Amino acid sequence: MKQKLTFKKFYDEYGVLLILLVMVAIFSFATPTFLTGANIINISKQVAIMAILSVGMTLVLVSGGGGIELSMGSVISLVVVLISKFVTERGFSVAIALILAVLVATALGFIDGVIIAKIKVPPLIMTLGMQIFLYGFTYSICEGKPVYGIPASLTWIGQTYLFKVIPVSALLMVVIVILGQFFVSKMYIGRSLYAVGSNEETADLSGISSDKFRIMAYTMCGFLVGIAGIVMLGRIGSGQPSAGEGYEMDVLTGCVLGGVSLNGGKGSVIKAFCGILIIGVLSNGMSLLGFNPFMQKMIKGLVLILAVVIDSLQYIKLKKKVKVLN
Repeated sequence: MKQKLTFKKFYDEYGVLLILLVMVAIFSFATPTFLTGANIINISKQVAIMAILSVGMTLVLVSGGGGIELSMGSVISLVVVLISKFVTERGFSVAIALILAVLVATALGFIDGVIIAKIKVPPLIMTLGMQIFLYGFTYSICEGKPVYGIPASLTWIGQTYLFKVIPVSALLMVVIVILGQFFVSKMYIGRSLYAVGSNEETADLSGISSDKFRIMAYTMCGFLVGIAGIVMLGRIGSGQPSAGEGYEMDVLTGCVLGGVSLNGGKGSVIKAFCGILIIGVLSNGMSLLGFNPFMQKMIKGLVLILAVVIDSLQYIKLKKKVKVLN
């Protein structure tokens, strides 16, 4: 027997895509320059870094336990400065500099995961503290000044076009999002993250170590942040210590808009990507319409609040259903 398609089910399944299409339609009518080939390519470049980060954020949020990653921006800044310094001042080859920087980012994710999972420090406090420390550390090692003189090979990934049309960074974004969706939906580790996020006690009783998988989530997130840092360096072409500032909030907003629950156990990489596209379209459209940066921040803040309120209401409703069933 076919189940009746309610508005709630329709919204849960297609809501984020519907919002994206509505926003595209609105900005297309509002400004003739929005739906042009050049601007679409521009949007794809703008969202590439956020989309890569959203895969890592999704893993962390899905793993539950109040999981969140607020140090993404600071790790990006550190990666950008480290690679620049390794190559220009230490004489490292580009390959060695990239590998070392990604290893540092991965190690920072692992440290976050261990302290959160084993010592039970709240993720919000741990990652916020890491963010503050890393910004201070990054500015210290470069004395607050950008590092210039990086070779062209480091800018290739952020500034090159395939067939002179498709940005390489956008192509990398698509590959990572597809692999991320495959990982969470088809692989044992990915499915186990949902189990841990949905019910930690049940997962532990089933032989799925919540601590181990939560550490994995933060470690993998750190690796993806390292990759995003490489793309960032390629895009801006210098070691800017402020390169990653503010990215974590846009990524969090996009993920929650895409239906990734702040309470864990629910979410999809593809839908999170759609949420990121909404943020990218919103930012681009507001810029084309001449919104000042302060107004843009206000609107993004309201979008985040609205997304969190909807997520919280759904969680409250779910808890009530569980109580009734018990």
